[in-house]
Order: sequence, then C-alpha cells, then structure tokens
Amino acid sequence: MTILCINPQCPHPENSDDRDRCLGCGAKLYLGDRFRPIRPLGQGGFGRTFLAWDDGQIPPQRCVIKQLVPSAGSRDRAWKEADRLAHLGQHPQIPALIAILESPRDLCLVQTYIPGRNLEQALVAEGPFSESQVRSLLLALLPVLQFIHKQGIIHRDIKPENILLAPNKLPVLVDFGAARSLPSATELERTGTVIGSAGYAAPEQALGKAISASDLYSLGMTCLHLLTGQHPFDLYSVAEDRAVWQPFLPQAVSPTLARILDRLTARSLRSRYANANSVLADLA
Repeated sequence: MTILCINPQCPHPENSDDRDRCLGCGAKLYLGDRFRPIRPLGQGGFGRTFLAWDDGQIPPQRCVIKQLVPSAGSRDRAWKEADRLAHLGQHPQIPALIAILESPRDLCLVQTYIPGRNLEQALVAEGPFSESQVRSLLLALLPVLQFIHKQGIIHRDIKPENILLAPNKLPVLVDFGAARSLPSATELERTGTVIGSAGYAAPEQALGKAISASDLYSLGMTCLHLLTGQHPFDLYSVAEDRAVWQPFLPQAVSPTLARILDRLTARSLRSRYANANSVLADLA
C-alpha cells in the first residue's frame, strides 16, 4: 500500500505506508498524525481532493481530504468555507466535516467519504432517467436546498457530478468549494466573481450575481440532462432563448413535470421559481 504526499511541489509524492516523512520532499505524510492520503480524487480552481484513511478510528475509515492552498490574501476565504462546511455538514445529505488542519502552506478540510456513483456516472451506465426517478430526485434534493438557503448559503455549482447516490439511495450534495453567502441588496448591484459550470449555471451567474433561484436553475438543468442524456448546451435554443428539451426525451413526461422543469430553467428570474418551497408545493 502507498501513502501520498500532498505537498503541491513534491517531485515524487508516492511513498510506502511505513514512512512518516516523504522520500521525495521530506514533508510529513500523515495529516494531524491521523489522516493518511492514498490517492487523488480531483482538482479544480478551489483546490485538490484526496481519498484517505482516518487511522484515528477503529477500524480505520475512509475519508476525503480537501486541500486548499490559499494565497496570502485569501486565507480568510478558505476559513469561511471551512466554517460553512462545519454548519452544512449537520445535514444527512451533505458530507460531515471531521477536521480542519491548517499549516503555513495550506488548509485541509477532512470530510466523511460517501461511497457511490455520481449522477453523471449513473447516466452513462444506465441511460436517461425516467420521470419517476427525476421526481424522486427533486423530492429528495429540494429539502437540501431549503436547508442550505436557510443557512444563507448558495451552492453555485449544482450539476450531475456534484450529486452522489449514497448506498441508502439518497442523493448527497457535494463540493461546496464554490459556495458563498447570499448577497445583500447592495451586493446585487455590483458585479461579482463568475463561478459555476457552463450550461448548468444560471444566466445571472455570468454577472456574478447568484441568488437562491440560481441553484434551482442548476438543479433544473441537471434534471433535463438526466432525462434527455443531452448536455444543456445542446438543449438551448437561441431563437427561443430557452431550453427546448422535450424533443430529446426517450419517453414523454407528464405536463405537470414539464411545467415544473420549464419554470425551474426559466432564464428570467421573474418567470423562475424563487425558492425550493414553491417547487415542492407544485410537486405535491
């Protein structure tokens, strides 16, 4: 077995698991004398993630380490993310935060590991989702959005890859690296940072003005992708300025679900659902 050095500058990060320090750069291999990284899971603009073992538990349990390498001026932002995750992880459909480990080089957030596929992997393996599957997904995820929005948080990057199917079949919302606090009225007048995944991000996110309804748009686009198997880019009609998705359906959906999805993915905020409660009411 191997243990991985997570020093970004390390020339040879793989080590045998009997070592305490990296053979390549001399850095300590165990985080907090407890967490043992074993392989990378992904990398993005907000940091790197690693699968690890938590040797502080008996027997050792798998966990996920999210490594943030903030610049001198962004360490406060990294701590804000840690604080958000500590509160949000109280929800059973959001990974719990186990530990926060800070060093001069980085800030590492350790979360519970959720085994299972993400929705994109499920789509590739099994094909487009049925209406009942999408309705179940909405009924399970909308309360999660209610919870995070009530905490004053917007996810800003909801997409199939960021929704995992846990062993109990409940969807789990992951990767809050793009999350931020709900903007004030004054902040909405200013242009902010553009964050989100192309095709899934709401139009107002292109102006850096994400709000709660932006997460609903992304969830709606996720549902259209799962129903049709088509990327949101391929569903958008320039002539109609909306997603034209029903011609791509392998099987028709009910008029009720079609209306809900059209309203979730409305480009105009005036036409879109304002909150998760309203969507749940229409699904009832």
